[in-house]
Amino acid sequence: MKRVLVVDDEMPIVNGLLLLFKRYFQTEYTVVGVAQSGREAIEKAKELAPDIILMDVQMPGITGLDAIRELSRQKSATAFILVTAYERFDIAREALSMGVCDYLLKPVSRERLEIALRVASDYLDRSRLFDKRELEFRDRQQRLVPLIRTAFFCSVRWQQELRKNLGLVKEMLKINEDAGVLGIASFSPMDGNAGALYERFCSLIQYKTVAMVGPLEDNRYCAWFLPMKKAALESESIAASEISAFLEILRGAFSSELATGEIVLAHGQPEILENLERSWSAAVQVFAGSTLIPKKGSDIAGISAAVGSAIVQPQVNLEIQLSEWEKNHASCALDAQFSEEIMEGQYAMAGQSLEKMLMQIECSHTAARDSLFRIIAALSFAALKLAGGGILSEQVYREFMDFSDIEQLWNQAACHLFAAKVRERFATLQKYAVAAGSHSPFVVRAIQYIENHYQEPITLESAAEAIGISAGHLTRLMSDELKKGFARTLIDYRLQKAKEMLKKPNVSVRDVSRLCGYSDANYFARLFRRMTGVSPSEYSARKSGGEESDA
Repeated sequence: MKRVLVVDDEMPIVNGLLLLFKRYFQTEYTVVGVAQSGREAIEKAKELAPDIILMDVQMPGITGLDAIRELSRQKSATAFILVTAYERFDIAREALSMGVCDYLLKPVSRERLEIALRVASDYLDRSRLFDKRELEFRDRQQRLVPLIRTAFFCSVRWQQELRKNLGLVKEMLKINEDAGVLGIASFSPMDGNAGALYERFCSLIQYKTVAMVGPLEDNRYCAWFLPMKKAALESESIAASEISAFLEILRGAFSSELATGEIVLAHGQPEILENLERSWSAAVQVFAGSTLIPKKGSDIAGISAAVGSAIVQPQVNLEIQLSEWEKNHASCALDAQFSEEIMEGQYAMAGQSLEKMLMQIECSHTAARDSLFRIIAALSFAALKLAGGGILSEQVYREFMDFSDIEQLWNQAACHLFAAKVRERFATLQKYAVAAGSHSPFVVRAIQYIENHYQEPITLESAAEAIGISAGHLTRLMSDELKKGFARTLIDYRLQKAKEMLKKPNVSVRDVSRLCGYSDANYFARLFRRMTGVSPSEYSARKSGGEESDA
């Protein structure tokens, strides 16, 4: 049944049209509203979303044609029928140019109205069918994009002829440049989950850069492509600057992984698209000469043939990695000592070792950048140990592994602030370790469940089912150990995350509410005020104004 909006400033005309609809057309059409001016028509059309609008031409203020013009700009799926007292060719011609389906002369007869409604209905049906087919076409086209992207990387790597289909490839992949550089990314995470690290890498590339990523191969490698203007090839400084800016984005997001060798990057020189295979060959040679360990008998040709499949980063346990670290870095006794203490769960002693490392850095105003990587590696090691032991949730681990704040302080040569931030980071890990030691496994897992799913509409029952315990038993354990039940623990954690978000500038309370698991922003605001004494907006304003004390 199609929805109709009747617009006319003469009530007798409106009543007559309503009577016709009621008597003859109520099985196919329903009148959802009436408007008596162009402005009211625009407002009600937005509110009621009619399929068909019967629009009077002459009305005070905004005319019918002006209202149609405004509604057409909003690209709503609406059919218009003009209602006029005069048969004027100039009005009809202008109306047709705006997509009006038909026009009716006053007084409107039943037969003429029936014809106009049928024309409008056919127009809507055709329009919707066209939109559906266009959507299906776009969907099919988007499904082809990953295949074309894979074909693009394969054609470059295997030195196949790219020129014949270059135009189509550029169009489908939305490549506007005529040159670029190819590189390799190798993934060897300590937890062995290269797929997850690759997905994070792809997400960063997609949303923060103009580059593209090829498929993950052998669960270890992928190719990447950074497009460039052809003019960049004529200036080494410009090309180097663009590559450096791209790599800096990667370093900012994966500083710990790059520092520990979980991600290794290599790239060739910029080339025009027709000669990209040269950039790929150079990237393979750089990659083969990196610090990774090649298998016996491997060579450049073998690497080129299998995206460096002869290069291997052994997947070993933490104890073996520590042993190798000690052999290769005998001068870094503190680093090895810190890792041993973390492995043994001696976080207080590990904190003392970390303090000695920081004192070395604070006393040296010309410390090499390797010192930054040592600290990041140490924190990463400790976080990974806690995450692997089920003490850190995925969400907390992911947030902790962002070391951009530490790196920023290092780049600013703020040694004391850098050391303070590192101490703060390690203290956070110590709190989790201590808390885990004082709680039963089910309570630890319940806390992790809250931290991983607080943005979702979770309940005590869903948490209990997820960790394999009855809801009543979980409630008793949490009440005994935390002195508060599941619901209060969830609320406290959500409000803690809300406070962190509200400290950021120009934040939307509605967005914070949604990101903290509350679909109703009004309920969230009331809960926030009840728990903190101030509204979310007041809290955000205080923090933006530099107030340090919490609500």
